[in-house]
Amino acid sequence: MAKKRRRRRKKNTWWHIRRVKWSLWRVIMTIVIVLTLVFFVYRHCQSTNGGTFENDSSWPTKDLTSGPFSKGYDGIDISRHQGRIHWDVLRHNTNIDFIFIKATEGSTISDPMYRNNVGKAHEAGFLVGAYHFLHKGSSGKEQFEHFRRVTKGSPLDLLPVVDVEDDGMRGKSREEIQTILRDFLVAAKAHYGKSPIIYCSEKYYNQYLSPEFDGYYLFIASYSHEPVLQGKPRYDIWQFSERGRVRGIWNWVDINRFAPGRSVKDIRL
Repeated sequence: MAKKRRRRRKKNTWWHIRRVKWSLWRVIMTIVIVLTLVFFVYRHCQSTNGGTFENDSSWPTKDLTSGPFSKGYDGIDISRHQGRIHWDVLRHNTNIDFIFIKATEGSTISDPMYRNNVGKAHEAGFLVGAYHFLHKGSSGKEQFEHFRRVTKGSPLDLLPVVDVEDDGMRGKSREEIQTILRDFLVAAKAHYGKSPIIYCSEKYYNQYLSPEFDGYYLFIASYSHEPVLQGKPRYDIWQFSERGRVRGIWNWVDINRFAPGRSVKDIRL
């Protein structure tokens, strides 16, 4: 009887060790799976925000532009795509009356360079505004709340800009586009006491927004000719090139000029 009990005890001990090993293996595999998922989510977030360079303070490492420097502009708009800006050089640019800086996109994405760009632009003595890229994935009100949270704590001098275009709204009907945009504008006006500026291309405005949004300040992109809008409205700011070459910025940048009779005083917050 004693021998049998010893054998049983030995068998139980072996089974216990096997169970412990199996449990440990499951824990290790769970940790590996979780870490893998975290890695892929992180990479996805970076790709959603446009790549890994946004956290690289040295990007770009050389001037990617060429040719003569741009002339005849009143302001620029920038985002992470410009990378590291040489503010010590840019601050001496007397062409620039305003800088619009990308803050947000949709209801979840924030430009990783936003706070740095706002701080540096103010230090350099520029008047600064922020812009939001409208996206079809959420309501205009939700998107404004995201914009408000991100821009909170960074003082702005200029009316906010809402950027509406095909890249963000593709697949939505004219009515759906107008609903999302209008909800953003209403929420922004309730917060700031003033309506934002609408940015889009000449074609997009004529096709999707005219005449319902004729009463707003209009920031219109047109790279081959001065914007011509349907009906009564005229543009207030004209983005006339997306390939501006500006001292202190080592990547192409959007450059803009005011319509005749308009000035930075008209777009002060």
